[in-house]
Amino acid sequence: MTDDARPSILVVEDMPALREHIVETLRELGAEIIIHSAGDGREALALISAAAQPYQLIVCDIIMPYLDGEALLAELRKRDYPSSIIMLTALGQDDVIVRCLRLGACDYLVKPVGIDELLVACGNALQHMPLLNRSIEVEYDPHGWFEISGQSDASVLYKYRKFLCLLDKFKIPEPAASEVRLALEELGRNAIEWGNKGDQLKKVKFGARVLPGKIIVSIEDEGDGFKHDTVPNPSLDPLAHIESRKDSGKRMGGYGIHLIKHLMDKLIYNAKGNRVVAIKYLNQQPERQEAGA
Repeated sequence: MTDDARPSILVVEDMPALREHIVETLRELGAEIIIHSAGDGREALALISAAAQPYQLIVCDIIMPYLDGEALLAELRKRDYPSSIIMLTALGQDDVIVRCLRLGACDYLVKPVGIDELLVACGNALQHMPLLNRSIEVEYDPHGWFEISGQSDASVLYKYRKFLCLLDKFKIPEPAASEVRLALEELGRNAIEWGNKGDQLKKVKFGARVLPGKIIVSIEDEGDGFKHDTVPNPSLDPLAHIESRKDSGKRMGGYGIHLIKHLMDKLIYNAKGNRVVAIKYLNQQPERQEAGA
């Protein structure tokens, strides 16, 4: 494999010992991966400009001298640089994290970063579509509300999942936190694949609000909508369901609405059927129900 065809990673970190540790850790991703490093944003830009091919992945600290990670990310956004970017951050930098996600970072890791966590994040990012050239809008406040909208693409859902990680600081108990994440994953994929039918000219919008005793989430697409109460239950004939999914070229799964009914306490659909609000109660478990809006 020629150098031009080999995956490449750039590590940008101003602390030499940590920078070398990250480089050595990432070598476990494979001997064919090229890894370069820089001590600050200016050095990183010099390497980026001199490289024959764009780096597939950049792992970048936020606080650095001369040119910090946020400024480097902004410059790469101006250039429409086609790389997945993971930011390294300290605790309590939620506002900075949000700005970096708005600028196109696909992920963030909180220091100190574990070896397994770093390898998983970088492995995922190397397989993930670059986000810098995607149009994604983010609204967020530190009191537990955020909304993300963008092209009907898995990259929007990927970033939405990262925002859900910010909700950890609200100490949402298990199993509620995992159930909400699973429900949102299924709702998000359905909005992209079924609602917008993968049309990247159409947008999806994801929102979440954490209130005392409950979590409210919303998913909206620009598709034609559907009658949620007419969706067949795939568990009644699993084999026929699988064959139907294969014939239509869709992913395995499709248990979305029926799964979500068991994970969330209330589902409220608009009249068109292209927007759903799901509510999860944290302190009590009222009888699950559906409603139209």
